[in-house]
Amino acid sequence: MDTQHMKSRRKFIRRTGVAAALASTAGCLGDFGMNSGSQGKNNNSSNNAQEIKGKKGDVHFLSAENSTSFKNYYKKWAQKFRDETGYGVKLEFVGVGSSQSARISKLLQTGDPPELTTTAPEKGGGLALQGVLADLSDEAQWMEKKYGYKFNDDFLFKLKGKQYVVPIWVNMTMDWYRVNTWKEHAGTPPRNPTWDEFLEGVKAIDKKSNRRGTVVPAAQSLMSTEYYIDHMFQNGGSIFERNNGNVEVVMDKGENRKKSKEVLEYIKKLNKYSINGSGYAYDQQIESYWSEQAHETKYFGARPLQQAVENNKKVAKDTGLMHPPKKAERTHQAFSEGWVMFEDAKNKEGAREFVKFMSRPEPLYELLHIAPLHNLPPFPKAVKDKKFLDNEFIDKWVRPNKHIEIDHVVEMVDSAKTLVGETEPNNALASPVFSEGVFGSMLYNYLYEDKNADQAVDQAGKKARSIIKSFDQG
Repeated sequence: MDTQHMKSRRKFIRRTGVAAALASTAGCLGDFGMNSGSQGKNNNSSNNAQEIKGKKGDVHFLSAENSTSFKNYYKKWAQKFRDETGYGVKLEFVGVGSSQSARISKLLQTGDPPELTTTAPEKGGGLALQGVLADLSDEAQWMEKKYGYKFNDDFLFKLKGKQYVVPIWVNMTMDWYRVNTWKEHAGTPPRNPTWDEFLEGVKAIDKKSNRRGTVVPAAQSLMSTEYYIDHMFQNGGSIFERNNGNVEVVMDKGENRKKSKEVLEYIKKLNKYSINGSGYAYDQQIESYWSEQAHETKYFGARPLQQAVENNKKVAKDTGLMHPPKKAERTHQAFSEGWVMFEDAKNKEGAREFVKFMSRPEPLYELLHIAPLHNLPPFPKAVKDKKFLDNEFIDKWVRPNKHIEIDHVVEMVDSAKTLVGETEPNNALASPVFSEGVFGSMLYNYLYEDKNADQAVDQAGKKARSIIKSFDQG
């Protein structure tokens, strides 16, 4: 191993921001088919490793998706891959978040990284920044050609002209609401409300049937961080910008400072009609909807609907989907999830073949159907593909519901933005800042710690700069 790669590994392990970069947004993953209630529910139901030997050597794939459905899926397709290509697959299943990060750190330190894992740029962009990932530009281009569609550019991740992620799905902000409550107390059910219209609707439905109007998550968590980012994008604000090629934190400067304060002030108005979300992370955000604590919930995917189907079908039947409320821009936050390959892995040739094999329509759509409508194709137009829509959950709970429209979902995938895609080229430094939950802490400080808007924004900007300070942007 050359000296440069050894230094990269030492830097990777030493920097806690990058070690945290794989901390999963639990809302973006998960086994939510018809028979599963929560991600990781069946974590211990089968072995955490399996080696499917091949004549041409093995591809080590480290997966943070360790529920039964995902394990069975990867085992099935790994065997098909071995039979077709001669390459074997060593499957290793770890826990979501810190377990994935710790395992990758250990393997990098010992000089034996896996060939592949899957992650989102917001979680793993620091890996590319540290030079431990391999270029997958050819594989991303192959996938676009295979499907005949273009990726939403925000779902890609490029650094110095090289593409390091091959997107396989996207999760995006979705606002779920009780249709009949909105009809009765707020007028016509919303489709594309403005901030003001949404606020008035939430006010009108608050405390009806002993439920609060909405849910404002304000724990020091990633759920709250995403909540701020989503509103900042809608307000036309920037969190990061590039200056002479370098990434800078700008959410507390000039016009963006004004927009950050507007976001905080608007969220504070929403909070008047919300459950006390001071301790809310992903699980509580989802449960608040199907358990009928609130009439409306913002989430980063379809899990509120999926868990309503599992736990409270009355709620599921009375659920509508609205585009996240808009102000200056009709947009919202999203994540792409995709393949990444490690530069120092031994069998990169086999890994490239595995990425292409798993990105073909049959295995890809089967993967998306493990959590239908929650995990969406990374191509906006592919959301309307018959193969994607050919699914029991969609047939039963989406198609018959005139308040959840597939064309609307296509439009939402197309208009989505990502934090790493905010700058050109992409911003790898968003990864450690995001994973530290900086902006969730800002919401908590403003709503529950008596900080005024200026103090909360200042504290977040200072913390974000301290995180990225040690990273070499050269």
